[in-house]
This record gives sequence, C-alpha cells and structure tokens, in this order.
Amino acid sequence: MSQSTLAPMPRDPDRDARVRAANRRTGLILLAISLLFFFGFIVSRLITDEAVSIAVVGGAVLLYLLVAIGRHLWK
Repeated sequence: MSQSTLAPMPRDPDRDARVRAANRRTGLILLAISLLFFFGFIVSRLITDEAVSIAVVGGAVLLYLLVAIGRHLWK
C-alpha cells in the first residue's frame, strides 16, 4: 500500500478572517436563540395564562425557524 502525503496549503489571511467572522455570527445567533428559548420557557412558567404561555413558546419556536431557514436560504 503506497503512502501519499499532502502538501500543506498556504494560509490565506483574508479567508481566515472571513471564516472567523462567519463563526462569530453563527455563535451569536445560536446564543440568541438559546437565550430566547431559556427565558421564553421561564416566562411561560411565570405567566399563569395558558394562551400567553403558548404564545411565548410558539414565538420562540417561530423565530428559531425563521432564523434557521433564513440563514440557509441566504446562502
């Protein structure tokens, strides 16, 4: 069995910066969504009205879907 080695790829600082920026944006979006779910469920427990609780959780799910689908379609 022959062994092949790959030559190291040259570093592109511009590409690295774009990847870091994209990773930062993705991280911030995931943080915002997780905070929305977390606080949405806490608020839904504090509010005794069932319709408002469902609206808070439903709004969180809807916003998550809009962001997830929107980011996918944007690319």
